[in-house]
Amino acid sequence: MNDIVLFDKFCFLNLSFTTYHYTDNRKGSPINFLAYMVKGHAKIVSDNKTILIKEGEVFCIPKNLGYQSYWYGNDEINFLSFGFNELNTYENIKFELQVIPCNRKTVDKVINIPTKGKHVDCKTLSLFYDAMSDIIPNITHSCENKDEIIVSKIKQCIRKYPYFPMSGIASMCGVSQPYLYLLFKKVAHMTPNDYRQKILCEMGIELLITTDKKVEEISNIVNFSSSSYFRKVLKKHTGKTPCQIRKSRVI
Repeated sequence: MNDIVLFDKFCFLNLSFTTYHYTDNRKGSPINFLAYMVKGHAKIVSDNKTILIKEGEVFCIPKNLGYQSYWYGNDEINFLSFGFNELNTYENIKFELQVIPCNRKTVDKVINIPTKGKHVDCKTLSLFYDAMSDIIPNITHSCENKDEIIVSKIKQCIRKYPYFPMSGIASMCGVSQPYLYLLFKKVAHMTPNDYRQKILCEMGIELLITTDKKVEEISNIVNFSSSSYFRKVLKKHTGKTPCQIRKSRVI
């Protein structure tokens, strides 16, 4: 599996310049970029924002953003560039141009991702997603309006604390419970409880695919009141029974 190359979706490069380099990309970035500044420093300027990047920092350039970049170094400018079309995350994340706060462990994960151009195999991709799992919670997400920002925060809280009562989720997000229900339905076109069920189903599906645990045991683990209710909710959100999900798993 590690020899399968995933063309067009990813491009991981180790780039170097000498002393100064300028890039005019005002037509727009063709894909998203995560990058790490190995040596030197840089300035990236878009119509609405400018970021300054220092040596040792991780930064992000979103897809379709028009920008100009200025790269500086005493003897060498070197950075790692990880281009990707989409992350295929549960939520449709819209990245902003930004420097991303990362601890040493996360930086080490980024540095250890191989940079072989478009030759991105499955092992390389697993290292990339492992790093992104640490990075995504620290990314500033760009949403179209205030309502989307609040709903995005609500979704993050439900995903992180799927067993919390909705009153607790509302408190964490700084809104009243009635407003949470109203806003979530308006923006997400489902109720918060439906979204919670979706998350619990995803947890259940993972256990169905990766373990041989009985359905009754899985329903208890993901906190459904009974295995029959788990089957009912799973059918509602996936159109499949636990048995059908297990039969469709790749061996």
